[in-house]
Amino acid sequence: MKLIENFYCIQSEIFGDGSTNNTEGISSIKTELIRPSVKILDIESAEKKTYTKRLVADDSFTINELLFLSKTYGFEIEEHSRYEGYYVSALKIHKLYNSPGDITFIESGDKEYLMIEFRRWQYEYQPRGAGEDSLGEDVTYILGIWESPLLTDEIIAKIKKR
Repeated sequence: MKLIENFYCIQSEIFGDGSTNNTEGISSIKTELIRPSVKILDIESAEKKTYTKRLVADDSFTINELLFLSKTYGFEIEEHSRYEGYYVSALKIHKLYNSPGDITFIESGDKEYLMIEFRRWQYEYQPRGAGEDSLGEDVTYILGIWESPLLTDEIIAKIKKR
């Protein structure tokens, strides 16, 4: 398992008048990015397959699988505030991170990668217009990207399941 600390990223900030501002360059893990499009430099986009799941203990993962992922990749788990016995991944660096994270498994040729990210709204007083809300949260925290990740066959199968 190898941690990839830097990656190519295009950030897209969308303003209230519909205009956008794109910035691109090398970014690093454990940073907040605005609507990022992450490109791992070793991967050709035409040959990759990507699978994403929410990091929650329900139909996606068992509590033991979520605990394994938490200990291996360094995120917290907490019981959902409204649903007893329902556990979710958590990021405690900012109070607006109140949604579970996503785990993305990437296959490219004979290599495998894993990315874990959390999303939040930029400002506490959002929502904004319906058009921008349809894009989802605008700030993304990339917890980490790993090449040759440590995963069980069962976890890989669950991430790939649509």
